[in-house]
Amino acid sequence: MTVLDLDSQELIQTNVSDTNTGTETGFSGFMVDINLSDLVQLACLENRDRKLLVQTRGARGEIFFSSGEVVHAQIMDKKGEEAFYEIMCLHQGTFRFFPESPPEHTIEVPWNFLLIESLRRKDEMGSASDTDVEQVPGVLVVDDSRFFISRLRDVLTENLSAKVIAEARNGKEALEFLDDTRPDIITLDINMPVMAGDIALKHIMIRSPAPVLLVSNFNEKHTAKIMEYLRLGAVDFVSKPGAGDSWDLFEKRLGNAIKTATEFQIRNIRRARNPKMAGEKALPGMPADRLIVIMGGFGGLLEIQKILPELQLGESTSLIVFQQMCQYFSASLANYMDSYCSFSVKALETGAPLLSNQAWISGLDKGWKVEADETGAGIYRDMSLDSLEPDLFLHGLASIFEKDLTVVLLSGIDLAMVQGLESVASKAGAIILQDPDTCLYPEPLKMIKALGLDVQIAPSEEIVPLLGKK
Repeated sequence: MTVLDLDSQELIQTNVSDTNTGTETGFSGFMVDINLSDLVQLACLENRDRKLLVQTRGARGEIFFSSGEVVHAQIMDKKGEEAFYEIMCLHQGTFRFFPESPPEHTIEVPWNFLLIESLRRKDEMGSASDTDVEQVPGVLVVDDSRFFISRLRDVLTENLSAKVIAEARNGKEALEFLDDTRPDIITLDINMPVMAGDIALKHIMIRSPAPVLLVSNFNEKHTAKIMEYLRLGAVDFVSKPGAGDSWDLFEKRLGNAIKTATEFQIRNIRRARNPKMAGEKALPGMPADRLIVIMGGFGGLLEIQKILPELQLGESTSLIVFQQMCQYFSASLANYMDSYCSFSVKALETGAPLLSNQAWISGLDKGWKVEADETGAGIYRDMSLDSLEPDLFLHGLASIFEKDLTVVLLSGIDLAMVQGLESVASKAGAIILQDPDTCLYPEPLKMIKALGLDVQIAPSEEIVPLLGKK
């Protein structure tokens, strides 16, 4: 793969193959002061069937040559002259030459006229437009359904200001694309032929780490597989819309990931160990005197798998977990975690009592409030709210549990909660932040850290000792 800086025309290296055998047994060396226009001229003068592959972070284009002319070009869904001009206006990226016959002929204009027009268009675009092109998130879509790929492409390009730079039908094709493509995010189906998603994910995280978003049909039977993918480094799970489902919610969930993908710190992902089945299990007991609240966003599902199985609540503590996740996933996640925890884990429901040795799990897509009387505290749905309002919720909890409230904030939790955290601190409650330097999405926690509140900071592996060991 050769790096090509189209503006500064930096020194680049290439290989010259043996013209008789086509093998790379000839010369190797450097090409100085070269840009795409030079490459097109060289290919035309060579007078052979060739393909020039040009790639940037946001685009992948192909130009075909035959009999000394440019005969075909394609980039995304464009073909012909317009595709050629768009490719010629790309900026820093990579290029590769292949001996390959054109799949079709879509260009009849002589190559010298094509180059003149492409240079004119590039001059008109100006540097500002060029910068905008580079800021468009590039997505590699991996799915074996042609229909879904087509629909997903429309959602990404028309509604989410993203660009599909490559499409793969299975894990093997995805890895081949990654030899030349550096996407900002990868959408990965779970069940595919040839190479399953989990094998592909392992190779991706080793060979070409990138944010991988699981996009697949949801089935409760797939929960263990989804959690395994998240332990391996996938950033989140988004359920494909089922029959009769609205695409609006899917688009919103997908859009949140696309919007923040460029801020994900993949190098911070530390895989979780496979959990062990719980041994002796404590049953829920008396109303809790102490409460732990855990909140997580992008990356939080990985960290929860490190924390909950190692945590012991004891005879006085209750736990609530709020996690950004697929709308269908709360009950499945609760059932899954219940198998590996020493305490009871259930999906949060209205009227849920806060009992010792009892944990409740909910997404962020519902509003909740806390109520208490002489018999203890409980959590109830607030139907006036479409999502969790942390300021109101934490203020209510702090008023009840005071110094016996602990709030744990994990990777990516991006909600307005300054006033709620101030309420916790004012009542001498504890606030624990996952160390931002260990987070997949650290920016929200960096902002909370900057507030100057009295907080404890630790990587997720060291949070359990702060809460109480098994």
